[in-house]
Amino acid sequence: MGTGFPDNRQLLEWAGEQALLRGHGYYSDGRISLTQATESSLTGEAYGSETYGLWLRREGKQWTWHCDCPAADGGVFCKHLVAAVLTARKEDSDAGDAEGESAPAAARQPGELLAFLRAQPVERLSGWLHELALEDRDIEKRLLLYRAAEQPDALKTALGKLFNTGGWLDYHGAIRYARRLDAAIEQLRDVLQRDPAECRALCEYALKRLIKVYDGGADDSAGAIGECLREIAALYADACKAAKPDKALAKTLYPLVCADGWELLSLADFWDALGAAGQADYAKRVLAEFERLPPARPDNRYDESFGVCRRTEELARCAGDFELLQRVLRRDLTHAWDHLRVLESLREFGRDREALAWAEAAVKKFPEDSRLRAALAECLADAGMGEEALQQVWQNFLEHSVDGHWDALKRLAGGQWPAWRQRALEAVAKLETERRGGAVSTRIMLLLHDGDLDTALQLARAKPVALHVLLVLAGEAKHKFPADAGAFYLRVAQAQAEALNSASDYKRLVANLSEASKLLQVSEWRPLVAHVRELHRRKPKLMGMLDKASL
Repeated sequence: MGTGFPDNRQLLEWAGEQALLRGHGYYSDGRISLTQATESSLTGEAYGSETYGLWLRREGKQWTWHCDCPAADGGVFCKHLVAAVLTARKEDSDAGDAEGESAPAAARQPGELLAFLRAQPVERLSGWLHELALEDRDIEKRLLLYRAAEQPDALKTALGKLFNTGGWLDYHGAIRYARRLDAAIEQLRDVLQRDPAECRALCEYALKRLIKVYDGGADDSAGAIGECLREIAALYADACKAAKPDKALAKTLYPLVCADGWELLSLADFWDALGAAGQADYAKRVLAEFERLPPARPDNRYDESFGVCRRTEELARCAGDFELLQRVLRRDLTHAWDHLRVLESLREFGRDREALAWAEAAVKKFPEDSRLRAALAECLADAGMGEEALQQVWQNFLEHSVDGHWDALKRLAGGQWPAWRQRALEAVAKLETERRGGAVSTRIMLLLHDGDLDTALQLARAKPVALHVLLVLAGEAKHKFPADAGAFYLRVAQAQAEALNSASDYKRLVANLSEASKLLQVSEWRPLVAHVRELHRRKPKLMGMLDKASL
């Protein structure tokens, strides 16, 4: 049933580390009930303080999904969808167990447990919950939070108890703490619907408490608490937008922004909610702090001035204050990156002539910085100086022959690209001879990027190539040129066979030999396998892996 569902690597790519982690929590807590699951689809519900419908299905090679929760807006793969996939995979595994398995069905079917609980009398459920609350303080705090939902003062008190950490939170403690915060976030969402002003006040309180935990009270290397903080910060912004513009917001927002070292709160999200008077008050606070800064010290770029400058830059952008933005950005011009940021700001505000002059001066000061040179090329191209722009890009390409500079060269060359392409390849060939012992890896990667597989193969057949590039080339060629791909896999395997130090080395070697065996005649790959078996005959784990792969 679930065997066709995405693996954990795919879930991580879709959902991100935090949602994957919290999805595991939902799955472990049995909060998913599946009404349907096949090789290519599932439908079900996620249970918490709210019930959310969800589905996931495969259409051809693509997966599509939906969940009713707010976090899944815009097609985000949320924690509920993660938990649903994990549940489907677990149920499939259970279905394949021996017939005499003793695990109760309820352990595999969370929906059955929910149906059982719904069938119980209120008095019995109340007794069970009370017993659990007496035994588990986390459950007690969550129940008190639900009881206080309709009473603002009581809700703040209940939130305060929920936010208590009881001391330092280690890695696993931080994950458990974040699960508790889910209940608080759900309550804040409910408050937002009925009273944005109340939600704003509660979010401010929550952020003050949780920023302190995040700042030094927990090992949140898994990112679970950080994700909760971001959700609360988003709710705070929504609550401020839903209420009327309020000058008083500046007084409460500013300390939160100052305490926020992770850019959870963006001034742009609150600018309109501040109103004209609030914007002026907020600006006064920021500028007072900025004016008190001592002169910049290049040897200490990340002292307390960093946060002040970040807040001042935010203010300048929100207010559209070009002069203030320049004061902030030009305060410290020690590094090339500082000059690049000034250049970008000049272009952002349409100061094209100033931008060109700035870029030329910056490249003279930092001639080896490819980012500045690329930016200068853009300024020159915008000014109609195409040949000069092309020369800047060419210089970048000679120093760093990567596909990004190749693309820039191709774009600026226009109709002259065939000649420039040949010139570029010849220049790389010369560099390969002078610096890389004749290995043609750089040219092959550029040719593959340009879609020229035939020329790349011609080079690789006759010249030395880095192993990782050979593997890329083999993967590109295996369908159209299987003999070449097989030969490349053999070349990689031959090099790997001489230095095997770990199980991961064995795995890579066997994988490449297996690929070669699929693409070549037995007589072509068997000698190398025989050599490997003779050379490493005292490595039983490797021998077993070769046997398993039928090599």
